Amino acid sequence: MSGKGTMIRLDGFEKWYGKLQAVKPLDLSIRRGETFALLGPNGGGKSTVIRALVGLHAPTKGTILVDGLDAARFSTRVREHLSYMPQRVTMPDMLTAREVVTLFAKLKGAASGRVEEVLELFALTASADRYAREFSGGMLQRLGLAVAFLKEVPLFILDEPTLNLDPLGIERLRDMVRELKGKGVTLVFSSHILQDAIQLADRVGILVNGELVKLESVPDFQGLIARETVVRVVLSTSSEEIVAAAREAGGAVAGANGRHLSFRAEPKRRLEIIRAIETAGGVIEEFHTDPPDWEALVRKTYDSPGGSSWLS
Repeated sequence: MSGKGTMIRLDGFEKWYGKLQAVKPLDLSIRRGETFALLGPNGGGKSTVIRALVGLHAPTKGTILVDGLDAARFSTRVREHLSYMPQRVTMPDMLTAREVVTLFAKLKGAASGRVEEVLELFALTASADRYAREFSGGMLQRLGLAVAFLKEVPLFILDEPTLNLDPLGIERLRDMVRELKGKGVTLVFSSHILQDAIQLADRVGILVNGELVKLESVPDFQGLIARETVVRVVLSTSSEEIVAAAREAGGAVAGANGRHLSFRAEPKRRLEIIRAIETAGGVIEEFHTDPPDWEALVRKTYDSPGGSSWLS
């Protein structure tokens, strides 16, 4: 795998299981050197797409090309040049962490010295001689990442890599992603956690009920989230005049209950709204921001026929 341009291309990809359509017609291109996050609620079709990318699921319709190769027809050749981490990490119970990584290093053709490097990278050196069956969920996930990053390849595909991952593991994963991005490596991962995309990706696609409903750069995605963030203030006193002032200043008032006032607004408008509240006689005692529960917003969109939403 070499050169510039597109690393992954899906053209009219669909996946059916009997009468169940897991993924609706999907067209998507992922650039070489890009870190792409496939987000969505659980059951939205993310893992189906991920497994199809590595040739584990053949398309019912359409095609998937990985560096120009059909992922279904040439799955063995495709997998020779990528590293895949499944959503559920299972390891041989009777092996220690070091033995697990050593085994996979031999299978992947990785340099023997890389074993200790990845153990250290994912903070597993002190636990390397413990059996994998003794590991917590977070440690097991770190072990899975150590195996996934054993060998430097042009493409990494990770299914929910932060699932059950502890804070230390998330920090080490970020470090690894930054290093790979600097080398022009392509990385695709799925997640149901919004913050993962903001911290790790260049671009994000949102998959809901098997349909790609949004495709954004991370800066645009952050703007989308910022616009839906609820600002909550607690006032010393409240009045209809204060609520009206917030509205007139551009705030979409989400709730007004006694001394508690909440509103949505563009980040650049929030200070103007705060000033308007104070000019109207409001004294702010507390100030909070609540980022949106994007899963709930997406579900609400699909439950409200014809309704406008943040996805439009």
